[in-house]
Amino acid sequence: MAQLLDADFDGLDRSHLVELCDQRAAEDVDLDFKQDNAYTKDADGLDEFAKDVTAMANARGGLIVVGITENDQGNAECLNPIAVSDKLHNQLVQALRSRVFPFLPPDFRIRMIADSPTTPDRGYILIGVPRSPVAPHAVRPTGGKGQQRYGYARRLGRTTAWLDESEIAALYRDRFKLAEDHSHRVTAQFEDDCAWLTVPADGSIRLDISLVPTGRAERRIDRTFLQDVRGFLGALTRSGGAPSAALPRDLLGHAPVIRRGRMRISGPGVQAVWHSDGSAHLQVALTSDPAAEDAGPVLNLTLLESSVLYGLHLACAYAEWAGAYGDADVLASTSSPDQVFLDRTPLNGTARFVPGVPVSSDTGSPCHRIGYLEALCNGSTQVRTMAHAISSDLLADYGVYEPTLLRPDATVRSERLAQRERAEMEAWLASTAGSN
Repeated sequence: MAQLLDADFDGLDRSHLVELCDQRAAEDVDLDFKQDNAYTKDADGLDEFAKDVTAMANARGGLIVVGITENDQGNAECLNPIAVSDKLHNQLVQALRSRVFPFLPPDFRIRMIADSPTTPDRGYILIGVPRSPVAPHAVRPTGGKGQQRYGYARRLGRTTAWLDESEIAALYRDRFKLAEDHSHRVTAQFEDDCAWLTVPADGSIRLDISLVPTGRAERRIDRTFLQDVRGFLGALTRSGGAPSAALPRDLLGHAPVIRRGRMRISGPGVQAVWHSDGSAHLQVALTSDPAAEDAGPVLNLTLLESSVLYGLHLACAYAEWAGAYGDADVLASTSSPDQVFLDRTPLNGTARFVPGVPVSSDTGSPCHRIGYLEALCNGSTQVRTMAHAISSDLLADYGVYEPTLLRPDATVRSERLAQRERAEMEAWLASTAGSN
C-alpha cells in the first residue's frame, strides 16, 4: 500500500486520494473504498465497521478510505467528501473497543483529513489497519442484526466474509504456533537476564520478575532512549503514578550498562534490564535482617507480595511506554538459601518479629502467568489480580498457603505497609479507581 501511494499512513493527504481516483485504483485484499459513512448511522453500521477492520487485521492489513466513489468494477472513480469531526473519530474508536477481542495493535490508526482548508468539517476518513500478530480478532455484534455471539471475519480479495469453523481453526493453529515459539523466547530471555544481573552476596533472598510481550516494540538504545527512560521513571515517582515510587526512584541517577538490544541499571536493592522490544526484567532484594547471629535470612511475606506488585507494575508500564502490545508473558521466581525464617508481621512497625523454626525453601522453576498488556496497564485491577496469583505461587514454595497483603478479590491491605508506602499505594489506587 505504501508503494502504491508513495507515502506512509501518516503522510497521506487529499492529493493521494486524488491519485487513487486518477489511477482507477482497484480494491484489493488490503484496500477498501466506501462512498459514504454508513458506519456511524446505527449499531448495525458500527458492527459492520468492526467486521471490516478485523477482516483486514486477520489477513495482511491494509487501508480503508471512506469518501471515495467506486465504479461498477470496484475501482476508485471520484472523491465524495463526507462529514468529519473529532466526535466521529472517538465514536469509531469506542465502537471497536466494545466489539473487538482482543483489541487491535497500537499502530492501528484512524485519521480525518479535510477536503479543503475552507471546509474543515468535510473530508475523508482513513483507517490504517496493520497485520496483527495476535490474530484472529473476533467481533461481538451489538446491533439488531447481530446474534450476540462472536464471529471472525477476513478479507478475501475484494470482499469481506465471515469465516467458517475450519478457517477459524487454521488461524488459531497459526497463533498457537507463534505462541509456542514465543514461549521458548520467554524462557530463554528470563534465564539470560538472570545470568547478566549482578548476583548478590550469598545468603540473600531476591525476587526476579520478567515480562515479555508478544507484540514487540521497536526502540533503539541510544542517547535519546536513555533520556526518555529517565523521564519515564521520573513520571512514576509522582503521586499516583505507581503503587510505590521506591523502585523507579532507586533506579534513577545510575549509569546504565549497555548491550545489544538491552541495557541494565543497578540501584540500591534493585536491578532492571530494559529491552528495546519492550521486555523488562526486575530483580529486587528481599532479605531482612538475620533472625539471630549465624541464623538464616528472614523473608517478610508482605515485603515479597508488595515487591511482586511493584515489579509487575513497573514492567507493565515500561512495556506499554516502549510501544509493545498484545499478550504479556510474566515469569517470576525467588532465590534463597535452603533454610529461611518466615516473618508474617506487617511492615508498619506495629508488631515485632520473633524467630521461630526455619522452613525449607523449594524455589524451582519460575511461575508463569499470561495477561493482555492493555488490560494490565488500564486501571489497576488486572495487575493486582495477577500480582496476587504470582505471590500465591511464590509463597507456596515456602509452605505458605495465603498471602498477607494481596487478596483474591484484588484488594490491597495497605494498612500493613509502612507509612510512606501506604500513602503511595493509596494514592495510586485512588488515581486508577475510575479506570477499573
